[in-house]
Amino acid sequence: MRKKHPEHVNLERWLVSYADFITLLFAFFVIMYAISQADMARLKKVSSSLRKAFGATGPLGQVDLEGKGGGASFNNFDEEMPPPGGRIQELPAGKTNTMADADPELQGLKEKLEESISLELGQSQQAQDMQMVFDSRGLVVRLAVKDFFEPNSIEVPVDLRPLLDRIGRVVLKTTHLIRIEGHSDVSESRGPQYPSGWELSSARAAWVLRYWQGRFAFDPRKISAAGMSYYHPLRISHGTQARAAQAANRRIEVIVLNNRYETKTK
Repeated sequence: MRKKHPEHVNLERWLVSYADFITLLFAFFVIMYAISQADMARLKKVSSSLRKAFGATGPLGQVDLEGKGGGASFNNFDEEMPPPGGRIQELPAGKTNTMADADPELQGLKEKLEESISLELGQSQQAQDMQMVFDSRGLVVRLAVKDFFEPNSIEVPVDLRPLLDRIGRVVLKTTHLIRIEGHSDVSESRGPQYPSGWELSSARAAWVLRYWQGRFAFDPRKISAAGMSYYHPLRISHGTQARAAQAANRRIEVIVLNNRYETKTK
């Protein structure tokens, strides 16, 4: 009989398993990259749809970045009274939500403001000093930066004016009507120039309007200024945080109204 040749041993069989492993590893990193590049706008829409479907009242996956766990830190927007109807919209840091879906154009305006203002303020500082709220009037940009207004003063300090510039560059391009509301604090003293909170808060709103008019080109017919006196405080001025509360109440709110500006032609 013919002798059988000894079977040849394949010493490279391990390459098959190694190739499979490399393929799986490549697929894993491709998936991870795809997740990291997800469309955030679509994710927000999905999140909003889930919130409606399950009847949730608060944001999904909200993380407290305010540092309330240790030490007594004051947040200008920890209101003792609920906001006048409306949803507190998400900022890059310290995200919270309240109210019905906003006008898509106003929603897009909010996102542009977030992007622009995050360059001026740090993430944690932004959550402390600024808030964007959708309510029945429209989009409210609330500025309660510490010492935004000195007591009895109507001018914004020079170092805080770049923040006004960034807001103005975005909101003044909108086709909606804009109202600037000035607020005073009940503790501010009275004088011959501003005998009450009405005059003082109105002057603050008018100062911001004049400041923007001197820096940007826009139709002045679509913007107005109003004084709210001290009847809409963010915080009640009492206790150990009285001074911080007073500083927060001396503020400006820029409201991009739901109503659109209609250019009148002759």
